[in-house]
Amino acid sequence: SGISASKEVKKKQQRALMILQSIKVPFKSIDITEPGQEEARDFMREHCKKTDAGGCTPPPHFFSGNDYLGDYDDFDQATEEDKLITFLKLDPAEYNLNGSRR
Repeated sequence: SGISASKEVKKKQQRALMILQSIKVPFKSIDITEPGQEEARDFMREHCKKTDAGGCTPPPHFFSGNDYLGDYDDFDQATEEDKLITFLKLDPAEYNLNGSRR
């Protein structure tokens, strides 16, 4: 979200964007706090990873089409383990070993 009150969430969003851009992954970033994004917000809330209290884990969240891939912690773990391409459900044949698009 562009108006996130949490500096930690903002940092995570910026890092995820930087990583996705650096490996040239086509993606669409959706700010669910913007007017007109109610449908996207409801979809995210329905499909996100839940906390013990039943709400969504903090953003960002990752989807491939309508498939929920995970939250930032899942994304970060996949990045650290060099499994980001698999996490994002992308074709490994289209990416070099360093993650950049061929």
